[in-house]
Amino acid sequence: MIRRTLLTILVAGLIAGTADASQAPAARPTQASIKPTGAGDKTPAKPRAPEGLPANIRIEVTISDQAGPGAAVKRSVSMLVADRRAGSVRSSGQAATTARDIVLNIDAIPTIVKDSLIRLDLTLEYAPKPSNETGAREGLVSLNQRLSVLVDAGKPTVISQASDPTSDRKMSVEVTATVVK
Repeated sequence: MIRRTLLTILVAGLIAGTADASQAPAARPTQASIKPTGAGDKTPAKPRAPEGLPANIRIEVTISDQAGPGAAVKRSVSMLVADRRAGSVRSSGQAATTARDIVLNIDAIPTIVKDSLIRLDLTLEYAPKPSNETGAREGLVSLNQRLSVLVDAGKPTVISQASDPTSDRKMSVEVTATVVK
C-alpha cells in the first residue's frame, strides 16, 4: 500500500512537471521592443571637461631661502601655460662640496575662474645646496608642496612659508599668475 501511494505521488509529480514544460516559454523581446542606443538615445551624454579659454597665463614662482641672519637667497622660475593645461619646469645639478642633488622642480595647472581670479594647482620640489660651505649634513633641507590656491591675477601672493626643522633656515614661496592676452 505504501508502494502504491509513493508510485501515485511520483506519477502525479511527473505529470505536473510535463504540464509546466508544455506551456509556452516566456515571451522574448523582439527587435522592435529593444530601445536603440546612440544618436536617437535621449540619455544625456557624460559631460566632457570644459575646454580652457584661449589665453595663456604667465606663472612666476619666487622662492626666498634665508639661512641665519644674512640676506635671503632668491630662486625664480617663470613659465607660460595655456588655461587649464599643464606646465612643468625641471632644474637640477650637484653641489661642488657634496654628492647631493640640488633640485628645483615645478608643475602648474592654471585655470581662469574669472577675469581677475585664477585657480592654480602647483607642485613644487626644492632641494637647495647646503647652507654651510663644508657641505656637512646640517642644513640639508628640502621643500615639497602640492597646493591648489586662488590668486588675484597679476598680484604677487605668498602661498607658503616653511622652516627647516634642524636649523634657523626659512623658506617662503611667492606666486604671481598673470593672464596674457
